[in-house]
Amino acid sequence: MNYIVAIQGETGSFMHEAAKQWYGQDVIIKPCATFAEIFKSLDAGDASCAVVAIENSIHGSINEVYDLLLNHKYPIVGEINLPIKQCLITFKGIKCKDIKYVHSHHVALSQCSDFLDTYLPHAKRVMSPDDTAGSVRYINELGDTSRAAIASEGAAKLYDMPIYKKNIQNNDVNVTRFVVLDPSGQQKSTTKASLVLQTNHKPGALYNALGVFEQNNVNLTKLQSRPIVGSLWRYMFYIDAEITKSQLEKVKKILAKQGCSVQILGTYNPAKL
Repeated sequence: MNYIVAIQGETGSFMHEAAKQWYGQDVIIKPCATFAEIFKSLDAGDASCAVVAIENSIHGSINEVYDLLLNHKYPIVGEINLPIKQCLITFKGIKCKDIKYVHSHHVALSQCSDFLDTYLPHAKRVMSPDDTAGSVRYINELGDTSRAAIASEGAAKLYDMPIYKKNIQNNDVNVTRFVVLDPSGQQKSTTKASLVLQTNHKPGALYNALGVFEQNNVNLTKLQSRPIVGSLWRYMFYIDAEITKSQLEKVKKILAKQGCSVQILGTYNPAKL
């Protein structure tokens, strides 16, 4: 089956790399400018599935994506942990002193601030409206040798541009977690789930709800609050849990008796770290 996979970004981006890990090197992608556009592509049938960044080990959760998952209800069927290795990419024969502008996505510029402060303090940091790969495409098309970009090794290869320096990120433990949305790809046997929990607004409600997971020997790997739109100072809780489907059904029934509502975003198997 030929999947058309919606991603935020373009060919050569880290999200493209994640899609290739899941669907293979020849995956057909539908580039989208925003996360919201990914879900619009799924709604319109322009893409059959999607790979979406959901959190980074340094910058934390992408709240917009969590809200989109809740509102659009496409099931999470898998996850990918992708190490983020940033490269300084420029033209052949160029040295640091020749570089006057460094282009990239604002997150990539932030992730490489130590390198930029040390070796390129004179260079202006230019936030690209595109993703990291788009920055490489831009300087390549411009042909201005005073410009460099920060992106992946794959982006450098795609646009046939030299890498001046690899692994320039501040922290080597820099991993982005992606989720796979694929209505046709749900697995029968899974050991992880993502869900949204809403409790009653009374003392001890969250404590009692979380106790249900502990009592059923379920480990929570993520717990994050998000405001309930339209209900002042009320919150829902996004949860990732190491849980089988049978455990999940049992936990849902107990939580319902407590007056909690539970929405399952997906059941899947955990990615390798």
